[in-house]
Amino acid sequence: MQSTPAPFTTYGESLIRKYGGKTYKLTVSGGQTCPTRDGTFGPRKGWGGCSFCDVHGSASYFANLRKELPVRMQMEAAASAIKKRFKAEHFVAYFQSYTTTHEEIAEFKVRYDEALTFPGVVRLAVGTRPDCLPDEVLAVLGSYTDRVDVQLELGVQSLEDPVLDFFERGHDSQAALDALERALAYAQKLREQGKPKELDVSAHLILGAPMETNEGLIHTARTFNRLGVNGVKLHHLHVLKKTKLEKRFKTGDFALLTLEDYFARAALFLRHLDANIVIHRTHGLAPHPEELVGPAWSTQKIHPVELFKKWMHERGWRQGDLAGQK
Repeated sequence: MQSTPAPFTTYGESLIRKYGGKTYKLTVSGGQTCPTRDGTFGPRKGWGGCSFCDVHGSASYFANLRKELPVRMQMEAAASAIKKRFKAEHFVAYFQSYTTTHEEIAEFKVRYDEALTFPGVVRLAVGTRPDCLPDEVLAVLGSYTDRVDVQLELGVQSLEDPVLDFFERGHDSQAALDALERALAYAQKLREQGKPKELDVSAHLILGAPMETNEGLIHTARTFNRLGVNGVKLHHLHVLKKTKLEKRFKTGDFALLTLEDYFARAALFLRHLDANIVIHRTHGLAPHPEELVGPAWSTQKIHPVELFKKWMHERGWRQGDLAGQK
């Protein structure tokens, strides 16, 4: 099936421009827990993780299977099929599951160091929470910009505090803003120091909470424009088994968005977002289909993206076409 041209700036295309060819993510399981799971921040932060998160800590299906292996072996297993099928030469070492910076710096630095020895790695990607990003962690990430580009993916999830409470994140929107501002200021400092590689700061959002508002989505887009974030990853709200959200969903506390309703939310956000900000993805994928409660389309990786692109084209909409509105 031929892909429809995207009416937004895609992550894949941005990597091709930067590295001269298709670049593939190798997802590595690094983090073991989160502050809302182990009680680091006390009962006020909650127990058992965020309301949407399953026992795998957002790890992909295959990354979860390999999580007990050393980093190098995880990457070799992930890369073997990609190399055979696509003759891939460029890779992103992606530490995604749980909160990868929620441990002693020396421990996660060893994993990052090992990942960067893998042939063809041109980028280190690290996912973490806004409240697990002290300046010492930023300094570690910045130290790698002598060798590779670093992609910091912050789990902002929302800039609406009622939504963050619904997700039981344990931090408010101001904590997310503070982390973004510090990370972006540090990235600028690295550029001024003449570092050969970049620290790229991106935000992860979950759209579809019942108390989410259109005004909030527009405000979030405009805030990202003002701050100058490099990228955004969108994820639709879906419900997995054995999560706090499953219990609420089954009692009728909230409804999930239809595919078209989600398209409307995502498009509203994208139309107010600066066209230069890279879109890492437009919807989520249930990593463990057998554990999905809903919506059913969460098990599809490509089809919803293609539908969304066509849906926006039919309406003549593009990323950033409303970014200049007051």
